[in-house]
Amino acid sequence: MIRLQGGFLYDRVRALWLGVAPVLVCLLLLCPTEVEAQEATAPVAAAPQAQTPPPKPPRPGAVRSTTTPTPRAPRAAPHAPAASTPGVPQARPAQPVPGVAPQAPLAPLPPQQVVTVVHRLRGWKLLAWLAASGPPGAELDELPSTSDTHTNIVAGYVSNDGRTVIARLPQAEAELESFPVPSLPHGFFPTTGGAESVEAEFTLVLSDDRRVGAKFVGLDSLTGLSLLEASEPLLSGPAVVEQGDTEDPTVGQRVRLYAPAPVAKPATQAGVGYIYLSIDQKEGRLTEVRRGPSGKAVRVVARANVTPEWTGAVAANELGEVVGIVSHSGSGETQIVPVATMLGARERVLKLRGSAPQPWLGIRGDASFHLKLDKWVSLGWKPELALPHIQNGQGVFLTAVVPGTPAALAGLRPGDVIASVGARDVRSVEDLSFTLNEAGVGSTIDFTVWRAFEPSPLKFSLMLKGARNPALATAIAEERAGFATTPQPGRVPSATASLQSLGLHAISLTARSASRLNAKGGLLIVAVRPESSAAACGLRAGDVIETINGAAFTRRDLSRLLFTPDAQPLSLGVIREGRRLTLSLPLSAGVQP
Repeated sequence: MIRLQGGFLYDRVRALWLGVAPVLVCLLLLCPTEVEAQEATAPVAAAPQAQTPPPKPPRPGAVRSTTTPTPRAPRAAPHAPAASTPGVPQARPAQPVPGVAPQAPLAPLPPQQVVTVVHRLRGWKLLAWLAASGPPGAELDELPSTSDTHTNIVAGYVSNDGRTVIARLPQAEAELESFPVPSLPHGFFPTTGGAESVEAEFTLVLSDDRRVGAKFVGLDSLTGLSLLEASEPLLSGPAVVEQGDTEDPTVGQRVRLYAPAPVAKPATQAGVGYIYLSIDQKEGRLTEVRRGPSGKAVRVVARANVTPEWTGAVAANELGEVVGIVSHSGSGETQIVPVATMLGARERVLKLRGSAPQPWLGIRGDASFHLKLDKWVSLGWKPELALPHIQNGQGVFLTAVVPGTPAALAGLRPGDVIASVGARDVRSVEDLSFTLNEAGVGSTIDFTVWRAFEPSPLKFSLMLKGARNPALATAIAEERAGFATTPQPGRVPSATASLQSLGLHAISLTARSASRLNAKGGLLIVAVRPESSAAACGLRAGDVIETINGAAFTRRDLSRLLFTPDAQPLSLGVIREGRRLTLSLPLSAGVQP
C-alpha cells in the first residue's frame, strides 16, 4: 500500500475509473492498470447473454471490451421525434424478429470521431503528478513501485486526418509532458514481482473494439487542449470523407455530450477485478455563442445538467455533427471549445511538433469602467480627462507594465488605455484577449493608446511573443525586475506558492520514504524550472532537501524563511544519489508569494 499522510490513501488496486474531472477529489494509484472499456451505444450496457462465454483474463495493463460492438449506423438525419419528447432525436426503431422479445430503443450513436483516451502515468511522471496535484501539506509515505500507475480516462476527437486526436486532459497531466526526467540511480523505484506492464502511456479505444497506442504531441496553451498522434490510422477512406462537424453553432441548438462512464458489472463477471465503461451521454441546449473578430465562434456555452466530471466530453448537435469539446462544466453551465478553435489548436501544435504558447504582453489591467477614479489619478490622469473614458467604457486601463516584457519594449506604460487593436475597438480584457489570440503568436499588431497629458491617441506596433503560461511569465519578469509583493502582516504565503516562486515542484517525504534515498525526511524535488532561483543555486530533479540552515523543516517553515524581511541566503542540506552536499540559496525581494 502506498499512502500520503494527511488522510489521503493510495491503494494498489486492480482497476478503477477516475473519470474526467480536472481536479480530482481523491487521488489513487493503480497497480496494475486493467480497465474494462466497453463502448456501448446505450448509457447502461446490458449483461452478456448466458450462452456467451466469459472473456479471457486481460493481460496486465490491457484495456478490453467484453461485448460484441454494435455496428455503427451510416450518418443520416434524425428520425421524427416521439410526441412525448418534442425536439429530442430518437434512435432507429428495432426491427421485430420472430421468437425474440423486442428490445428497448437505443440512444443516438456517438459520432464516429469520438474515441476513449486512456492515459497512464508511471515512474517519474507519476511522482510529478503527485507533486502537482497532491493535497497541500501531504507527505509521501512510500515511493511508488515500477508497476504503480495513475490512470485517467477521457473522451477524444479524431480530427479529419484520421490520425490525430484532440482531447482535454487535466492540466496537471498535460503539463507533465514537459517535465524533465532526471537520470536516476538503479533501483530508485521499488520493483514488484511479476512481469512489468509495457502498454503505451496513451491508449485509444475505438467503437469497433480496437486498441491503438498513441503518443503525446503537445499542449495548446491557449485552449488547454492536448494533441495525440495514433500509431496507425483510426479513420480512413469514406469514414474520413463523411466525418461531420460544424463551425457555425447557433443559440438554441440541442446538443448531446459524450464521455466515458462506468456501468454496472454484468452478473456473469462477478468477482473479476476490473470495471466496465460505456460512452454515456447527456442532453443540453446552446445558450451563448461568442465570436471573435473574424466572425468564427470562439466560445460556446450550453445549459446541461452535468457535473465537473464531464469536462473533456465531446459535444455534438442533433445531426451528429461535432460542436466542440467541453472545457468547463458544473453549476448548470457548460463551456465548450468550438470546432474551429479546436482545429486551430491542432494546427499550432502540429506546426511546432510540440506544445504551443499563447500571446503574451506582460501587462496587468482591467476595463476602464471597472477602476475607480483614484486609480487613474494615481497614475497621472486628471479627473476631468479620466471621467469620459470611465463613463463611456472606453478601453483597457493598464495598471502595470512589467519591464523587459513585450509591452514594455514596445513603449507601453502603466496608466495607458488600450482603445483598439488594429481596426477593432476593445472595451474589456476579454475583448483584448480574443483579439490577441486570433492574431496569434508571431503576428505584428498595432495598438491605439490614450495616455495621460497626451491630447491625441498614440500608435504602437509590436510583434506578439508567446508564453506557455503568461501569468507565470509575467511573475518571473516581475521577479527579475525586482518587483516585490509583500505579504500581509501575520499572513504566511502558501507552501505550494513558495516553492513555485523558487522554480520548484516538490513533494514532502516521511522518514520512511526518505530512508530509501539515504535521507531522514524533507522534500523530493521532481522538477526545476530553468533560469529560476532553484536552478541557479544548483538544485536538480531527484535531489532531496533534507535540512535548511542545519535543521529539519516543514513546508510552512520554508514559507516563513522565504518571506522574512532582509532574509539571508538559505543553507540547504541536500541528498543527491545517496551523497550529502550543501547548497546556498540566495533570497531576494523579488520572490513572489
